[in-house]
Amino acid sequence: MVDDPIASARNPFQLALSTIDETGDHVLHLLHFAEMRTHLLVFVSLGMIGWDANAQETDILDRTPASKPSSVQETSNLEELVLVKRGDLPVLISAPHGGTLKIAGVEPRTGEGMNQGPSGFFAGRDGGTEELAQAVIDAIEERIGKRPYSVISSTHRKYLDPNRPAEIAYEDPDAAPAYDRYHDSCRTFCREILQQYHAGLLLDIHGQGTSAETVYRGTGNGKTVTRLRQRFGESAHGGEKSLFGFLADAEWKVFPNPHDGKEQSGFTGGYIVQSHGSHQPSGIDAVQLEFGFDYRRPAIRTKTAQVLAEAVERYLKEYLPAALE
Repeated sequence: MVDDPIASARNPFQLALSTIDETGDHVLHLLHFAEMRTHLLVFVSLGMIGWDANAQETDILDRTPASKPSSVQETSNLEELVLVKRGDLPVLISAPHGGTLKIAGVEPRTGEGMNQGPSGFFAGRDGGTEELAQAVIDAIEERIGKRPYSVISSTHRKYLDPNRPAEIAYEDPDAAPAYDRYHDSCRTFCREILQQYHAGLLLDIHGQGTSAETVYRGTGNGKTVTRLRQRFGESAHGGEKSLFGFLADAEWKVFPNPHDGKEQSGFTGGYIVQSHGSHQPSGIDAVQLEFGFDYRRPAIRTKTAQVLAEAVERYLKEYLPAALE
């Protein structure tokens, strides 16, 4: 079976984001010094201090590369820009914001005339989330013996943002094929999962700088897990035997907690879970996970993936036992 189903003028603050992203090795030395919860961002290597008043999806501390850049810095190859892999488990791993690649011939987005912030234009990457997504895929396969489906953007967010509607996701039409590949793949995989299992779980992996030690849940306050709630009741989403209940059992600091509470404004679930969640006829139950830096650090990443894999296994045993047969 073929793995790939698809054949096919910044403002000064934004300029600083881009510059810092390219020189992230210098910023990395400051991570243990910075207290992220205060939103005070100290950049000794650039002699600059900034203040995050909006608690957006990420902050500048999350721009540090989690590993050395790929040898392929610029490419037009869609298979490199968006990594797509078919699985044999009704779980889909999505990671739109951790990539570093430049799309050949495409200039960085400027966001001119667009709304800014959590649901608008933002070009900073979620450092370490591409690597974390790959680690989660491997950990699930190691634990369960089956591999989840996956759609991961290796493209830098300043060229493409798959977690936005097309009209603000890219500015150069040459970036459109990568955007389409991301969402067409998600759509295809969700349909395959539904056809075989009648339900599934999409985990959309992100990073945030609001709280280093917290993982925020985003489901549109239950909207994107409509099928789960209809079949098993509200406790399946917000109770002790929910996905976030299982993560709390592992002593993760999760939000909301209690799990039936309202989700944090700005982290309630973006375009991917809204497009492919189970409130859509061809979608599956979809949860956005916003990881603080403590879960994405290279030294901790494998442990994070193992804990999440265990929670996924418990979730499947409870709500999709046929997947483990």
